[in-house]
Amino acid sequence: MKLRIRGGTFPGVARELSDPSELAEAREAFCETVHLFDYGECDVHLRGLPTRAKIKELHRYWFDTGVPLVVELDGCLPLQTG
Repeated sequence: MKLRIRGGTFPGVARELSDPSELAEAREAFCETVHLFDYGECDVHLRGLPTRAKIKELHRYWFDTGVPLVVELDGCLPLQTG
């Protein structure tokens, strides 16, 4: 797959997380961190004013009911485009 993020487009492989330690690390990173964009996301999905607590609960729900994936990048150099 190709992942386009700041710095370029990178080749990688997406896979479902199954190892308990990887799941715990991913859950911590996704559910316990709040960024500015998350407030707008929360506003779209939940009623009332967005709060850090609501955002974390929303992310926990998504993580626990969804399919956690990780993208392993194949290298640190972006793909050449053009």
